[in-house]
Amino acid sequence: MFGTAKLTGRFWFRKTWTGKLILLVEEEKPRWLSRSGLTKLRWRDARLLDLAEAPMRALMTLERTNRADYGGGTGRMLPTEVLPGTRSAIVAPHGRAVSA
Repeated sequence: MFGTAKLTGRFWFRKTWTGKLILLVEEEKPRWLSRSGLTKLRWRDARLLDLAEAPMRALMTLERTNRADYGGGTGRMLPTEVLPGTRSAIVAPHGRAVSA
C-alpha cells in the first residue's frame, strides 16, 4: 500500500481551518513506470510510524531538548513604565504611554 517511498528528513507544519497543526513530511517516491530509478519529491501528512524512521530523528531530538524551555515556571514580564505627567495613561509593553 505504501510502496517504497523514503523520507528525506524535511518537515513542515500546516494549520487546518479548525486550528489543528498537521505535521507534513517530504518523501522521495519512485516515478510511475520509470525503469531508470527516477524519483519525485512530494509532501504528505505524517503518519505515526514516520516519527520512528531515521531521517526524522532530528525532529524528535528537537522536541526532547526544547521541551524544558516551555515548562510551567514564571513567565517573562516585559518592562513597563509610566511616563511622568500623563494622567490616566495606558501603559504599553515598551514604555510608550497611550492616552485613554
